[in-house]
Amino acid sequence: MPAKPPNIVIFMPDELRWDCVGYTGNDVIRTPNVDRLAAEGTGFNHFYVNHTVCSPSRVCMFTGWYPHVRGHRTLWHLLQPDEPNVFRYLKDAGYHVEMWGKNHLLADASVESSISFRGTVDYDRERSIYNHPFEKDNPWYLTHYYGERPADNSNDWDRQWVDSALEFLNSNPPEPFCLYLPLFFPHPPYWVEEPYFSMYDRESVPTPSPAEHEGKPKYYAEINKSYDLENFTPEELREIVATYYGMVTRIDDQFGEVVDSLQEKGLWDNTATFFFSDHGDYVGDYGLTEKWPSGMEDCLARVPLAVRIPGGVAQPHVNAMAETIDLTPTILDLAGIDIAHDQFGKSLVPLLRGETDEHRDAVFAEGGHGPHEAQSLELTKNSPDPDYVYYQKGRIQTDNPSAVCKSAMVRTLDWKYVSRLDDTDELYDMQNDPGEMVNLVDRPEHAAIQAELHDRLLRWFLETGDVVPWEKDEAGRPANE
Repeated sequence: MPAKPPNIVIFMPDELRWDCVGYTGNDVIRTPNVDRLAAEGTGFNHFYVNHTVCSPSRVCMFTGWYPHVRGHRTLWHLLQPDEPNVFRYLKDAGYHVEMWGKNHLLADASVESSISFRGTVDYDRERSIYNHPFEKDNPWYLTHYYGERPADNSNDWDRQWVDSALEFLNSNPPEPFCLYLPLFFPHPPYWVEEPYFSMYDRESVPTPSPAEHEGKPKYYAEINKSYDLENFTPEELREIVATYYGMVTRIDDQFGEVVDSLQEKGLWDNTATFFFSDHGDYVGDYGLTEKWPSGMEDCLARVPLAVRIPGGVAQPHVNAMAETIDLTPTILDLAGIDIAHDQFGKSLVPLLRGETDEHRDAVFAEGGHGPHEAQSLELTKNSPDPDYVYYQKGRIQTDNPSAVCKSAMVRTLDWKYVSRLDDTDELYDMQNDPGEMVNLVDRPEHAAIQAELHDRLLRWFLETGDVVPWEKDEAGRPANE
């Protein structure tokens, strides 16, 4: 470990897509704090998650493992004590690891060995996101849009978590520390209080891409119909966009509070600060809302990453491709901790220090479930109430498992290919069709690139199919060893 290892702050909004922060080129949304982090540090333009659902994505980023390595493809299977994670590495090396926020990463049995202090906040389920503001006959009822949030909502989880983190920073915290803030916003429902709710003119925000489903996987039509989105106009969908933008600006303001506190306490210059998300959101694109376990669109798989490290150089826009599994070796590299398990991430530190402008030439993601995986599919049995906010999502997966079949993606700067076990494959020319509107799969003129990307997926699975434990089982060693 270095003589004075840096403090580490990980600020992680949930479900924030890449094109909804200012540094990526969005000139409507207001995110001055993350934009400043990118300007003073490194702002990534091509950072991709390895799964488009919360828990699997978080497992990837904090282990360096792809989802298939140990079967982390569901919300129900979190990291166990026998599995590595970045926070345990840090804690074992002498870091104080402070966590305030949504877990979706560590099994209960893994918390004590990984987290020095995990904070909790007050919560009233009856006055939270589960208390729907609309009646069943309201056209917005199934869309995940809630509208204006009550200003006095006592279940403001993010506010409580951020306030607790600020209290920690103001308490002369032990160094080195890692402050982990996995927040809830801008995860749906789409709702936010004033002044954020009215912050964005509904006419000024982008119109979502059209609901054209020809050549698309079957979940497009399933979601569009089941969420009652098929009759919504582009103008109505912009209401969702404007509300989501307000949620993002609220998160950015809270991030600014954390940065201000680091500066006021003299911690800023010796702190590695990370801002990124675990996946994106449709926000009305393709006539869809929320996310989907086998969805591989850039609006889900591509997220912002802004990093500022001690000794780094200012690189506001980096076009090198990177994946969330790269966070594990990056964080441990900065802390001076040797990795003691097989993993597939690649440290970003040389890039953050300006020593290289290259990293990866392709990124990978996977998702979905097999029809035999009852624990993954029987969501309506876990949530049998038709009034539950996620009932329709679970019903689709239970009634039509092929709509959420196992899928895998390879994405280069120029092309994206998605292979699906029980639905249509996808091929997109990302330079000429960045919105992924026209599926080019199986067209003769693109046969060569499709075959090349299919082979890359196969090689990726072969290279990353499993990991071998480093410890030897004494009872299994040969007698003559």
